[in-house]
Amino acid sequence: METSRPAWILLQNAYGLVVGYVTYLLILRDAGVSAFGIFSFALSFGMIFSFLSDLGINTAHTRMIAAGKDRNEYNNALVFMKFLLTLLYVGTIFVSIIVWTLVLHKGFDSPYEYLSILLLLPYFISLPYIQANKAFFTGTLEAVKVAVPPMVESTVRLLAVVVLIHYDIFHFASSGTGLIRMSLLIAASYSISYVAYAILGFWIGRPWKLRLPRYETIKDYMKYSYPLTGAAVASAVSANVAQILIQLFYESHALGGYASDLRFILMITGFTTSVTILILPLLTTKLGDHVEYGRTVGLSVKYLTVFITPITVFAIIFASPLLNLWTSQLLPFAIALQLMLIGSWFTTMAIPFWTHFNATGKTGISGALNVFGYLLIIIFDFILIPKYLLGVRLVGWGVNGAAAAMLISGVSILLTSMIALLRKIKIDLTFQSIKSILVSILLGALFYYFLHSYPRLPTLWILTLFVAYTLAYLGLILVTKTLSRQELIDILDMMNLKKLFKYGIQELKHRSQ
Repeated sequence: METSRPAWILLQNAYGLVVGYVTYLLILRDAGVSAFGIFSFALSFGMIFSFLSDLGINTAHTRMIAAGKDRNEYNNALVFMKFLLTLLYVGTIFVSIIVWTLVLHKGFDSPYEYLSILLLLPYFISLPYIQANKAFFTGTLEAVKVAVPPMVESTVRLLAVVVLIHYDIFHFASSGTGLIRMSLLIAASYSISYVAYAILGFWIGRPWKLRLPRYETIKDYMKYSYPLTGAAVASAVSANVAQILIQLFYESHALGGYASDLRFILMITGFTTSVTILILPLLTTKLGDHVEYGRTVGLSVKYLTVFITPITVFAIIFASPLLNLWTSQLLPFAIALQLMLIGSWFTTMAIPFWTHFNATGKTGISGALNVFGYLLIIIFDFILIPKYLLGVRLVGWGVNGAAAAMLISGVSILLTSMIALLRKIKIDLTFQSIKSILVSILLGALFYYFLHSYPRLPTLWILTLFVAYTLAYLGLILVTKTLSRQELIDILDMMNLKKLFKYGIQELKHRSQ
């Protein structure tokens, strides 16, 4: 039944990919790119402080639970710390609004940015508890409980978008301000869905026996997580600084285009990294056997490469047609999407390498590797996005500059993570990983040669091409012995729906505490 765990994560991300694509289709067509840009600025304004809700505690909790610590005691510690961090996080958002508007007298370009931030407060409050539940269920290897809440969340968000935006029940589109006002409804949809996410996660984790944790437990967390604090800070800033810079130096339409690219990236990487979420707890459980441990890391790299490379290559080739399915207004942002897809591939491939240091408790090394990657994004965002900053002439690439920063960071963090790990432990890295990359690229080049001049393709054509590409890829990796026939059968067997849902029912019936 162990194969059902990654299969459930894969199912969740596949569901999220489809539902998310439909959700953003409705948002971008019914609300418009500019309204989505205003909402994205409001979301980034709050999310840039989201490190205050983490500080490395989520990763620490996953490892503590996977290592067999007392679940009730450590969950109580987590809830207690999350309560304090949520107060700090939301308080910081309020203070930043006051400083920005009253102290610095900057204000916001649009009053809808300010109102969207306020409407997103339930989202920001729910976020720390969603992170906590996900960390706990990841540590217990309860993949169904990891997968079901976000599937419900994406469904609720789609329903909210349909009711509030597509059918426009409040008649915002017909108001004097036009579609810009729709940014408020996008924010409301996000908050509604995240509150549902938090409530469901809390409910399926029952029974909770809440009490104050021991001081020694808190110290245990601090010892493990403090080296990851810098990575949490850098991650939050790097994920949001580009959107703020684009809004400040360009306009909401450019930000809407970049944010749309970013959403596409998040959907693709969420789908392709289904196998990475369980790497930390799996490595933690195999620390006693060096041979099996090295084999597990090597297989993680192999299957990750085989799985994510063809999807990434296909998305790069058909970036323009895929964006056009949302709206033709996004076609100018296709190059940025291609650069971001390449960067995300390198970043994803680095995960098994730096996760080793979290599994072995050497969080200072993994923290340093991630801080290095995130700082590169921040530095190059400031260099490549604005035309001028503090009187200094800069590159001024705008959205393409933000995409280039992601690419530079992705390449750098993969190389440094590989070097750091291979100096510490022998990993069985086989030629199959490289062959899968070559097969994907050569097959992709063939598709690109015949179809690159078609920036607009019907949905049915894209689906047909994806099926043809996938079947050709599977045939080639079998012929080249990148995967054995038995390995492919085992992978396909993971998606046995009867076994999948039987496992899901059993896990949901089982108490987590």
